[in-house]
Amino acid sequence: MKRPRVLVINSKSLLPNIDGATIRSTQMVRMLAETCDVDLVYTCSKKTQPKDISPLYAYCKHVKEFTTSTFGMIIRGLLGFFSSKPLQCAYLYSSEAQKYINEHIPEYDFVFCNNVRAAQYVVGRKCTKIIDYVDALSMRYEKEMHKANLFAKIAFYIDAKRLARYESRILKEFQGHFIISDVDRQYILKKSHVSNKDIFVINNSTELRSSVTQNDEQNLVFVGSMFYEPNIVAVTSFVHKVFPKILKTHPNTKFYIVGTRPALSVRNLASDNVIVTGFVEDPQLYLKKATVVVVPMISGAGVQNKILEAMSMSCCVVTTTIGSEGLDNIVNNKDIIICDQYEQLAGQIAALIDDKARRNEIGRNARVYIAKNLTYDIISKQFTKDLKNMLRTN
Repeated sequence: MKRPRVLVINSKSLLPNIDGATIRSTQMVRMLAETCDVDLVYTCSKKTQPKDISPLYAYCKHVKEFTTSTFGMIIRGLLGFFSSKPLQCAYLYSSEAQKYINEHIPEYDFVFCNNVRAAQYVVGRKCTKIIDYVDALSMRYEKEMHKANLFAKIAFYIDAKRLARYESRILKEFQGHFIISDVDRQYILKKSHVSNKDIFVINNSTELRSSVTQNDEQNLVFVGSMFYEPNIVAVTSFVHKVFPKILKTHPNTKFYIVGTRPALSVRNLASDNVIVTGFVEDPQLYLKKATVVVVPMISGAGVQNKILEAMSMSCCVVTTTIGSEGLDNIVNNKDIIICDQYEQLAGQIAALIDDKARRNEIGRNARVYIAKNLTYDIISKQFTKDLKNMLRTN
C-alpha cells in the first residue's frame, strides 16, 4: 500500500532539542514517519549548517529551511498590533516560506502543522489539514497576562483574544486536531463553542532511563529553558517565596536552576545556595544528583517535559496543579507530590529532604507511571490509530 505524503510545517527549527517545543515537534515528525513519507518546512532566524540538519533525515525525505532576520521579526511583530492576526503569527511569518508552500501543496496527501503559528500558511486553503495545537496558546497567554509587567500585560491581553479566535477558526476549518492534554482540549472547545469536532489528546513521551540513587546531599533541581517566561516566573517565585522557608530548617540546601539562556532576572538569583548553571550538555547529570526535583509552575500550559524526564529516572518530583496538568490518572502523594501554597511547598520539600525512604517510594512509583502510560511506543500507537481515523474520514 502506498504511503501517504505529508508536508510538515513548523515555525522553528527542530534542532537542537533544547526545549518543550522542539521535543514535541520532533516527536510528531518521528511518529508521522512511521506510516508516511515526510517532507519538512520550517522557519528560523539563523541559517543552519547542513551537518546540523542531518539528524532530521532519519525521519524526513526532504527538509527546507527559510531564514528570517531578528530585525524583520521585530518589525512584523510591531506591525502586527495593527492587524487582526495573532502577534505570534505575525512576527514568525515568512513570505518566502508561504510562496514555497503554495507551490508545493498539490504534491501532498495532507499537511501537518506543528502549532498554531505554522497553521497560518494554510488557513483558507483547500487541502487536507491536520494540526497539533501542542497546547492552548490562548489559555497560556491568559494566565501569563496576570503576572506580567504593563507592556507585556497589554501584549498578552491582545494576543490571548486573537489566539482564541484563531484557534476557533482552525478548529472549524481543519480536518484533524491533536493537543497535549485534556485541559487544553476542553479550553479550546469551550472558547470555540464547537461540539461536533474531535480533538485527540496525544501526550508527550519519554524514554525510560537509568534510575537515580537517592542521596543525602540536599539538592533541589529545576530543569528547563530559562528564557521561557513561565519557567522564569516559576524559579523566581520559588527563590523569593519558598526557598527561604526551607533554608530556615535546612541551611545547607542547594537549589540548582539548570537550563539554557537564563534571563537576567534568573541570573540575578544566583547566591551561595542558588546555582544558575546556564546551558549544560547533559541535564540528566543534575537530575541524577537531585534530592528532590522541584517544578513550581504557576503559569504556562501543556505537559512539562521536565517532569516526565525526571519521573522516568525515578526522581522524586514536587510540582503544582498547573505543573501536573496533562498527567492523566496520576496519584498525588503516590506518584508525585502536588501542592500550590508556598508554605505547603516548603513543608513538603523539607520533609522529603529528611525522608529518603519516602523519596525512593515516590520515585519508584513515578517510573512505573511512565512505563505504563508515556513511553514512546505507547504514545506512538495511539497517535497512529488517531491519524488513520482522521485520514479515513477525509
